[in-house]
Amino acid sequence: MAAAVLGVSNSTVYRRLETLEAAIEGRLFDRTPDGVLATALCEELLPIAKTVEDTISDGQLRLTGRDALLAGKLKVSIADFKPVNQLLFHSLSEFSKTYPRIQLDLRSSNNKVDLSRREADFAIRGLKIDQRPPKDIVGVKLGLLTIGLYVHNKLLADARLGKRELTYIDTSEALPPELPTHSELGIQVKHSIDGAIARLDAVDNQMGVAALPCCSVVDLKDVVRLPNTESVPYRYVWLLYHKDLRQSARIRALFKHLLVLEDHWPAEWMGNTLEK
Repeated sequence: MAAAVLGVSNSTVYRRLETLEAAIEGRLFDRTPDGVLATALCEELLPIAKTVEDTISDGQLRLTGRDALLAGKLKVSIADFKPVNQLLFHSLSEFSKTYPRIQLDLRSSNNKVDLSRREADFAIRGLKIDQRPPKDIVGVKLGLLTIGLYVHNKLLADARLGKRELTYIDTSEALPPELPTHSELGIQVKHSIDGAIARLDAVDNQMGVAALPCCSVVDLKDVVRLPNTESVPYRYVWLLYHKDLRQSARIRALFKHLLVLEDHWPAEWMGNTLEK
């Protein structure tokens, strides 16, 4: 876990830990068959280390916030979701042409990003409809994403003729309560698949009915919304950055550039899809 967060190998983590333990002349972790366990010394030093980290993070935020140059690096965190990222990268490409001296350090992940600790300068994330950013984060809604129940046209046609059974692809992910359940639809659950893109591939390969973001099916002509069902609000895509970076020229430039996407947000993503 630590290696993944730091972006290094496990052996590198152990070497750095051994170096630190040698420097303080004390053991921070006990190695056991079940992994590493914090020692009493580690527990004693942890609050001090967190205070130092918070102080450094606060200083970095204040220094970056004073930046007045349209040059340098911007760490941007985006979700690992291709349908939305295609639109974002088109805009980011134009931003890079407009501001050639700004270097974009982009990381794609669905993990939570801590803007207060400078894990990123700027984040683009989909939040639940009733969810709001923390108080120290500046956030603006970019556009709405809706979700609906989708099925492959061929499977639907065969089911109507009695050639195949129409089944439901379940998921452990939380879905909007307004979306009909399999029992309300009167169909059986056959598969369970987590991950919107994985479910999309399953539906495209005629494995059943599944809940999918409307933006993910736009280019698939044979995947259609289940008859007599409607799409429902799912998430808002937000532009997010820490309040201490409001004076950063680079942050303001990127924010202003991406905010234009609000006026060009695809109607299909909001559920206004024409019948295929």
